[in-house]
Amino acid sequence: MRLIAEPGLTRTEEVMRILRQRIERRTLTPGARLPSVRAMADATGFSKSTVVEAYDRLVAEGTIRSRPGAGFFVAAPLAPLALAEIGPVLDREIDPLWMLRQSLAARPEALTPAGCRKAGWRRR
Repeated sequence: MRLIAEPGLTRTEEVMRILRQRIERRTLTPGARLPSVRAMADATGFSKSTVVEAYDRLVAEGTIRSRPGAGFFVAAPLAPLALAEIGPVLDREIDPLWMLRQSLAARPEALTPAGCRKAGWRRR
């Protein structure tokens, strides 16, 4: 299956984009072996030197790792899924620290951590 390069990308960048998409979609998971240079060149229709350059760039940025004599593998760990894509963004309208300070300031008789030391309370 020959791929058509996306406009504006070099062939090397196209191979990198393909691999990044597979990693992001978790088709390739951490530790998974990447296709050999020859197999990737055959699949994309690009030259082996283009695939080698793409693999080298991905190694340099830490996306994949090279094991001499064994091939190329997806580096770990994966980036976590973005929670913004899973559900709605919920902003807090009240700051819990502010609420705690207000509740302690409103009651002067309430014990505070500093007040416990002054009263002679100790951990046991």
